[in-house]
Amino acid sequence: MLSAFGLTELEEKIYLALVGGRPSTSAELMERLATGPDEVDTALTSLTRHGLVRVVGDRVGAAPPDLAIDSLLTQRIRELQEARIDLREWLRQQRAPEPADPGVQMVVGVAAILQTFDQFLRGAEEEVLGFERPPYAADISENPAELELLDRGVRFRVVYDRRGLERPGASTHIGRFIAAGEQARVAADVPAKLAVADRRMGLLSFPSQGDMVEPWALVVRGATWVEVLVALFTEVWERATPLRLAPATTVLDDADRWTVPTPTDRQILSLLMTGLPDKAVASQLGISLRTVQRRLRQLMDVTGSATRMQLGWFVARNRWL
Repeated sequence: MLSAFGLTELEEKIYLALVGGRPSTSAELMERLATGPDEVDTALTSLTRHGLVRVVGDRVGAAPPDLAIDSLLTQRIRELQEARIDLREWLRQQRAPEPADPGVQMVVGVAAILQTFDQFLRGAEEEVLGFERPPYAADISENPAELELLDRGVRFRVVYDRRGLERPGASTHIGRFIAAGEQARVAADVPAKLAVADRRMGLLSFPSQGDMVEPWALVVRGATWVEVLVALFTEVWERATPLRLAPATTVLDDADRWTVPTPTDRQILSLLMTGLPDKAVASQLGISLRTVQRRLRQLMDVTGSATRMQLGWFVARNRWL
């Protein structure tokens, strides 16, 4: 869960261990986590810099989660906003590229963009990186090329804008791709629609704005252009929340209320971790708001959690998602 804030797996393990126990020495952490001294020292240095741990003498203790996480989140949001401003300035400079520039090509109109996107995907051989966000020009169920490529072994990593998860049928649609092998995450405000194929070509798509009557897109090629897009994707990906959804054909079984976590529980928790409200989660899963809230209450009772934040820590610590 803390990977969304830019922490490594070891940093997350150390912080969760300290939150759940008493202050410890480096040696105690090494023994508990079966990790070498250099790795632990590096992780503690990073956690101290982020304000997540405090060193008193030879012992290290965790800062209060509510204060530490809010501070870290504010810092990450500020860094992401700065990256977004830089990209927008770059795009502004490239909207009218010189005809002689072979690295940038503009595509205008819904039909032309969809055709270009389909051709773009089908040319991928190893990996596709992507951003998805509203508004959407095509129907939610359209994108057969991705399923074909996933079946062929092409890797997909996609960050979805949280607003897109509120559309009817979004979780079922995305669940099909996740079941086929897509790695999916969710961010609060994805900066643009993006696809990068094999780190050699990128496609940026934008809705119509101002004097632009139709939506438009930029196809970029070459290391100089694509490196910028990959860096932006990496920045957003590392701060996004992993999304776990069952396949669309999975029947949500809520009958066994004492089996924890059920498939229903995992989907509820995954969607809540993205920031969706209870009502939106219920709508996405086709269950009642009362069922969502009842299952959360039961999960809190079973795990001994007094608040949803404590339930979130339990879920992360026990790797339920």
